Amino acid sequence: MIFYHGSSVGGLTELKPFLSEHKKPYIYLTSNPVVALLYTVKPVPKPFSFYPYGFSGEKVVYSEYYKNCFEEIYKGKKGYLYECEIVKNIENPTAINCAYTCEEPIEINRCIEIKDVYNKFMEYKEVGLFEIKPFEKISEKELNFVYDDIKRTIKQYDLKNNPKSPMSEFIKMHFAKAWVE
Repeated sequence: MIFYHGSSVGGLTELKPFLSEHKKPYIYLTSNPVVALLYTVKPVPKPFSFYPYGFSGEKVVYSEYYKNCFEEIYKGKKGYLYECEIVKNIENPTAINCAYTCEEPIEINRCIEIKDVYNKFMEYKEVGLFEIKPFEKISEKELNFVYDDIKRTIKQYDLKNNPKSPMSEFIKMHFAKAWVE
């Protein structure tokens, strides 16, 4: 089986564990190249993440939680898809069918440079592997859930007392309602 790792960093020959948002050093991998491609771009800095996607069968569905979200984040960005064939001690702690972690370094077998990540997603869309759920089709219930989650992030990381942080700026720009509440 081929495992994929998406990164904004090129030229790697080995993947090494790093301290994750789950408080352990992991390498994150997936058996789905579309999912890996999402992680070639970092919309917000660590320890934060913003990857609003799910699945419809095998198809990856990206939900736009603000207007033109997907294009804004991915268009014109370069990324790298790393392919790894020999992975030992791999685990699936999240129960997401294609998501894996490993705590040991992994040799990279191949790297695919993606000059424009957005365009690559459009190729996946053409063959039915990817879909964008536009902002206009997001239910109020789903948006309220997203806003509640963002408000928890603001509180957990005390972002109101750090209004110039990149995450604070991202929230104020795209989720102003959550920022002011």
